[in-house]
Amino acid sequence: MKLKTTRFGEIDVDEGRVITFPLGVPGFPELKRYVLVEYKEPVKWLQSADDPDVAFIVTDPFVIFPDYSITIDDETESYLGIRESKDVVTLTILTVGNNAITANLKAPIIVNSATLKAVQVLLEDERYSFRAPLPPLPKTTETP
Repeated sequence: MKLKTTRFGEIDVDEGRVITFPLGVPGFPELKRYVLVEYKEPVKWLQSADDPDVAFIVTDPFVIFPDYSITIDDETESYLGIRESKDVVTLTILTVGNNAITANLKAPIIVNSATLKAVQVLLEDERYSFRAPLPPLPKTTETP
């Protein structure tokens, strides 16, 4: 399918790769469908398929924060239909502002990669904040 976006223009998206947030993303409850747009590893964009203006910068928090760990509760596992841990993809939203990049480690996005159903959860773990400063990104092997 063709998807019009503010940031990337018109992009081709495999409909089978659309991630569904049945509850929406906090602040955007009416936007249910998103796609991941590759950027520079380990950073991607989570682009809304329902609103061309809405996109979030996301990353795998385990790459950026090697000590990061979460426990997905039974309710979330059941809600997402997670049957195997290999099907779990965790993303964190990055925020750029005030000459700094921060990661929302307190409310990661959990995706069941088998069903592409997702939810943003709020962790009770006090070690994590909504605005964790981003350490320097790991070097990639990509060539320009």
